[in-house]
Amino acid sequence: MKIWSRIVGTLYIIAGVFLSFFFLTMWAAVERGFLDRVTQYAKDNISAFGIIGMVLVIIGIIWVVYWFDYMYRTKVVSFDNPGGKIKISLRAIEDYINSMLLKQMPGIRSLRVKTALSARGLETRIALKLFANLNIPEICSSIQGITKDYLQDAVGVERISNIEVFVTSIKANGGKAEKEELYEDEEDK
Repeated sequence: MKIWSRIVGTLYIIAGVFLSFFFLTMWAAVERGFLDRVTQYAKDNISAFGIIGMVLVIIGIIWVVYWFDYMYRTKVVSFDNPGGKIKISLRAIEDYINSMLLKQMPGIRSLRVKTALSARGLETRIALKLFANLNIPEICSSIQGITKDYLQDAVGVERISNIEVFVTSIKANGGKAEKEELYEDEEDK
């Protein structure tokens, strides 16, 4: 990340110096013929200027994306241990919670875990896709309890602020629930 940042920074410094020099030269040019030559040169090479501009913009966007990813990956939960300091990345915590919940909780079709650090502690948001015929409040409460226990016991996080569970989808188990609803509707007629 440091090398990439230096390369991008150097490119932008060179481009900035070039543009500054170009605009200062245009401002200082009193003679009318110089501005006409510059304008004609720009018209003749407009595609080259466009390509250079697009490359600089794309490099800047890529750098910003890598920078945000780097900042996210380097966020860690750290605590002292008798043997020394321990650091665990948020991404590792998310992967751990994800794998443990999928193994332990039946009825989860898929889940996505996001964690963030705040002044109050570790905030965890779990987005779930569930199968039908489950007691949703009970399974969500169980997921919150299991996640809190995992974070405190296995990972060692002491300050847990909030564990939010968000159910995004509920799908019938292989069409079984849909068939039962059809038979119930026919019996009502």
